[in-house]
Amino acid sequence: MGLITSIILLFIGGAIMIAGGELLVRGASRLASLLGIPSLVVGLTIVAACTSAPELTVSLAAIFRENVGVDVAVGNVVGSNIFNLLFILGLSAIICPIQTSSQLIKREIPLLIVISLLFWGISWITVETTGSSTRYHFPCWGGLLFLIMFLAYNIWLVLNVRATRADPLKDQISQEPTPQRKHSGIREFFISILLFATGLAFLIYGSNQFIDGAIGIAKIAGVSELIIGLTIIAAGTSLPELVVSCIAAFRGKNDIAIGNVVGSNIFNLLCIIGVVSTIGGGLSVSTEMIVRDIPVMVVTAILGGIICITGHRVTKGEGVLLFLSYVGYVAYLIICST
Repeated sequence: MGLITSIILLFIGGAIMIAGGELLVRGASRLASLLGIPSLVVGLTIVAACTSAPELTVSLAAIFRENVGVDVAVGNVVGSNIFNLLFILGLSAIICPIQTSSQLIKREIPLLIVISLLFWGISWITVETTGSSTRYHFPCWGGLLFLIMFLAYNIWLVLNVRATRADPLKDQISQEPTPQRKHSGIREFFISILLFATGLAFLIYGSNQFIDGAIGIAKIAGVSELIIGLTIIAAGTSLPELVVSCIAAFRGKNDIAIGNVVGSNIFNLLCIIGVVSTIGGGLSVSTEMIVRDIPVMVVTAILGGIICITGHRVTKGEGVLLFLSYVGYVAYLIICST
């Protein structure tokens, strides 16, 4: 596969994934409204999950394809989490300073730090030695633990929101449906399902094209799949988060801007790592990932927490610091690869 073909596949795959993510978000949001799910829950769960759908499809595609190593699957998640907090949050704060809610500081950010440390710690437990190479192993039981935590977190979130906030759709849903409203509701339901399914299909197809292009560039440039997963694929699959957070920051929607980033990172670790490691019977983690990239992810989560706590806002200066930190990290990866 030539360089031009690989670049074309990379851009086509990315464009298809963005379109798929847009359709998926629209379908999921309409379904949530029709089913009477509170809007706050939609923002913290469905929006974060849908914008992270490219990461999920790429990581799953990576472990099922023979020509792609597991480093792409793990590197995609770790790289996306670093990209989300440093690049996206930094750029969003540069566009407009972001006010952080006390709820996010007390709950989501500490949870993100804990599960980042947990992923790092569990990966240290088992060492795999093959000849002269040494790798680590995130076990299947770790994936199951993450999935249980993900389910428990979402259940607790739904119960907590329902107990503290009134559902603005409750009165509308409880009204006696007229034949016209009933017919319209059925039509809206099927349109939402169609949008959701089409978006998911686009994401799956686009992720495969995106991987083909990225791996083709990696082979031509002589760059390892781990570096490609941490940079090109991680940034490409985080495009939905980038668009959502930047637009939200520009419009002054602070909770969406930072909530989307933190929620997506939690989803990446608990759901994607949980699903991929459970299906794959565990995940092989490279030594470079253990000693370099996962620690950067942990430090990034802690740094984001400190910035959010101080003054309960992310200023433009702090945004520049986060943005330049990501530039420095990528520069270091390029130096390491050469």
